[in-house]
Amino acid sequence: MYIQTTLAQVSFGMPLAESLPVTLGQLERSGQSANRVMAFVSATLQRNLNLEQQLRSIIGDRLVACHDGIPAHSPRPAVWQAMQMARQHDADVLLSIGGGSIMDACKLIQLCLNADIQDEDELLRYARRGDGSTGDLYGASADKSSRSAVCQIAVPSTLSGAEFSENAGILNPVTASKEGYRGAGLSPRAIIYDPHLAQHTPMWLWLSTAVRSLDHAVEGYCSADAYPYLQGQYLAAMRLFSKSLPDVLRSPQDGELRTVLQQAVWLAGAALGKVRHGASHGIGYILGAQCGVPHGYTSCVMLPAVLKWNAQETVIQQREMAEAMGAGETPLGDWLQDWVRGMDLPASLRDLGVGREQLARIAESAARHPVVRNNPRSIQSSDEVMQILELAW
Repeated sequence: MYIQTTLAQVSFGMPLAESLPVTLGQLERSGQSANRVMAFVSATLQRNLNLEQQLRSIIGDRLVACHDGIPAHSPRPAVWQAMQMARQHDADVLLSIGGGSIMDACKLIQLCLNADIQDEDELLRYARRGDGSTGDLYGASADKSSRSAVCQIAVPSTLSGAEFSENAGILNPVTASKEGYRGAGLSPRAIIYDPHLAQHTPMWLWLSTAVRSLDHAVEGYCSADAYPYLQGQYLAAMRLFSKSLPDVLRSPQDGELRTVLQQAVWLAGAALGKVRHGASHGIGYILGAQCGVPHGYTSCVMLPAVLKWNAQETVIQQREMAEAMGAGETPLGDWLQDWVRGMDLPASLRDLGVGREQLARIAESAARHPVVRNNPRSIQSSDEVMQILELAW
């Protein structure tokens, strides 16, 4: 059974102004240095809320810098530049406020600072490249630095669940592929869920990242690595998402409803990065890297298609998941596609602007991707991936 060892605390329902000082104090009592906080924030939230000013009023001189320049998908050049800023400011806590791209960037920055990585060639020794090959230090602990360990406090503004993973996905813009970094201790030390801050997240992003977390639960439930205790958590997440997510459209200012969905993310994020996912995640990585599609949108489109393609291999699992989500006798892939469409989210590759001429290249890349090859129904060729893409078309 997987037990999260890095995450020390999760807080729900309190505004950041109340929870952040408490969290920093708890970190200090545990022996973590927390005097030099560098914030990495969503550019949209910074523009709309002036987060830097708010943070200075909350923690004063502890805030050494505020950076809002991490783009979607965490391109490595941008993350490396941000890491150099954190090194210059001698940050001991990385405060991420935003979505998965910012949290993943902070994981990589944490790795670089704690392992004393001085150049990008050395960094690539810790990477799993887009073709599945790995550096000789992939998965190694970051323990080479003589300084006190840097940690992350995550304040998620979306429902992607990246805060529960010890993995970071970083875009290599030269090869248009995702690099993976992982290691014990890379997940945030603390998570703060502020339902009021989340109300400033665009609705399309809030809804689609919830589908991303639902994707974690569904593919985790069908994984060969799953076990009953974990599957119980996944089913609980599915119930909460299916019942509560459409309600947000009717009551966007309901803080309690947003807290319920944040709790669903915690359930869906159980063992995230430790349980192998399948083709929905793997093809989604390709769509993100090659086509610039947000990860939430990739799950909206690919999860129903993959469920349809996997139906013959996951009959029992799909029946159990359909019961949890209230699908009745409707095949789960069909029900989920209609559910997604009912929230005005993209439900096909055409909706995403992916051209038919792009499918062959996507299929070829996906067929080689190690996550795709973990799919419950075996995928051995680009022709099989193309069958899934046709279902998503």
